[in-house]
Amino acid sequence: MYIATKEQWADLYIEESAYSGVKKIAAKVADDLSKVTGHEYKIENNQPDNTRKAPVIMVATVGKSAYLDALEKSGELDLSRIRGKREVYDFRIMEPATLLIAGSDKRGTIYGLFHLSEIIGVSPWVWFADVVPAHKDVIELTQKDNKISREPSVKYRGFFINDEWPSFGNWTFKHFGGFTVQMYDRVFELLLRLKGNYLWPAMWTSSFSLDGPGLDNALLADEYGIVMSNSHHEPCLRHSEEWDLVRGDDSIYGNAWNYDRNKEGLTNYWRDGLKRNGKLENIITMGMRGERDSEILGHSATLKENIEYLKEVIITQNQLIRECVNEDLDQVPRMLALYKEVEAYFYGDEKTQGLKDWKELDGVTFMLCEDNFGNMRTLPTRENRDRKGGWGMYYHFDYHGDPVSYEWVNSTHLSKVWEQMSEAYDYGIRDIWVVNVGDLKPQELPLSYFLDLAYDFDQWGTAAPNQTQKYTREWIKMQFGAFFSEEEQKRIYQVLDGYTRLNSIRKPEALYVDTYHPVHYGEAQWLLDQSKRIINLAQGLEQSLLERLERESGRSLKEIK
Repeated sequence: MYIATKEQWADLYIEESAYSGVKKIAAKVADDLSKVTGHEYKIENNQPDNTRKAPVIMVATVGKSAYLDALEKSGELDLSRIRGKREVYDFRIMEPATLLIAGSDKRGTIYGLFHLSEIIGVSPWVWFADVVPAHKDVIELTQKDNKISREPSVKYRGFFINDEWPSFGNWTFKHFGGFTVQMYDRVFELLLRLKGNYLWPAMWTSSFSLDGPGLDNALLADEYGIVMSNSHHEPCLRHSEEWDLVRGDDSIYGNAWNYDRNKEGLTNYWRDGLKRNGKLENIITMGMRGERDSEILGHSATLKENIEYLKEVIITQNQLIRECVNEDLDQVPRMLALYKEVEAYFYGDEKTQGLKDWKELDGVTFMLCEDNFGNMRTLPTRENRDRKGGWGMYYHFDYHGDPVSYEWVNSTHLSKVWEQMSEAYDYGIRDIWVVNVGDLKPQELPLSYFLDLAYDFDQWGTAAPNQTQKYTREWIKMQFGAFFSEEEQKRIYQVLDGYTRLNSIRKPEALYVDTYHPVHYGEAQWLLDQSKRIINLAQGLEQSLLERLERESGRSLKEIK
């Protein structure tokens, strides 16, 4: 089947009954097709005429499509392989000249649409990294392209925009006027193209549910099927920065971020957050830390005092969730992040029972964290691996804090992500994976890998050792294959793999004049030689690209630069 030739190209059909978010993504995929072929692709909000001879792309979701119901009733389509599955799509060529993209649910249909984009050579980073796809006069699909996707390995897969100033913050204010719905539309699109479904939004100087303007950000996330949450220290769907906007001695919320001294005020504050966002698709953060991500009660409080304090907070939060979201707590995804000192409250000690076996946390996902530098610290034991609520992992490609920050430059080698996150998955951490990507933009490669690993662990995880090189080469081909030869792509691989390997040996921010010895084992000279080699490769690739642009555009290198 030809999706496009010089003479004829397919239109997209999607029924009026379809999810509005699916319709919006279909428009983005139509734009992808236009980028590749140069044709304008129309979207028809109905079913194709059976007498139509031109090619058709039909997009539908189980339970939302009379078209699928009719196909199944006539025996032309078996939906049993996707019905009831999570985020699955059926991508197949059918007669007459129809490409059917059928999703088991909203996200399944969206992933099926973006699967088409990938087949025609459009990178998930088409907008965020300006990856221009190669032009194609002809796009042909055959039965070999038929595919029923798998259920994702990890249930919730996403990233955390954090430490976002000055780079991300200045960028979004310059281009979008703030952390607005126009900017988050692009973030959501990227997340879905990468087959993710979960987001912690930027939080340093912004409030996701206020900046849309208003609730627009949260409503669009729900429309697209993005599961929203707040970071490890922002409970009950309220954002860290919101507190300073509403607190005060005369406020119904009070002025103290302390449950002992301001029980009524904080209860009102959390209740209003749950009323505002609770009916959207969320994972609700439980518990609390101190202001600005600090300890709750400070160093003077005992372990027992901290644990009892948290218990009282969580009991109240569960009561509020029953009141505002759903009386059946098992129907409400909730998460407790065992970050920094909260981990001690979770385990307790020989004298004080921790939170880990407390019945009030049944059904709550326990989110572990590595050491902020990508190394696992604690993992579920065999006894509690299959607990109700499951396990999550908060991972870092960017970190701002003690003992040393690392930001703005990718310093994560994929081999380490494979080793550590495969271990996490094998130990039962399969409910939530979220990674801190800082400003997002420098982390294109590791973020792509992290989410692909979470989506299809069988392909890239424990059963696929030493495959990060293969992954990197395939990723490079997707991003650069339209403009660089195979030989040049090999050099790009040496640059990407080389600099991340050196940066992972020692983070640039933790590099000092005496880190590498000038004599022993020649390590300082080796590092210098490797660095020079990578720089020369990068500069050579840049020069090659500029010369090509000079020839094709007729402009001088000075004008291009």
